[in-house]
Amino acid sequence: MDTHAPNPRQPIGRPGRGWGAGRLVTLINAVLAGVGGVYLTTGSVAITIVSAAVMVIVVALVLLTQR
Repeated sequence: MDTHAPNPRQPIGRPGRGWGAGRLVTLINAVLAGVGGVYLTTGSVAITIVSAAVMVIVVALVLLTQR
């Protein structure tokens, strides 16, 4: 018979508070949609590259601050 009880300080439920696969896919899809929208709106490759770089920085900030 097993009499070992789980650690009462250890929360039961989600193993981590990190980003799940669904949230990451949604974030990546939002970036791709934003880049596509900028290109379709402006027609400029240079502006699209700049906006893509800004979006990557914003995503990195979101991922770092939401830990």
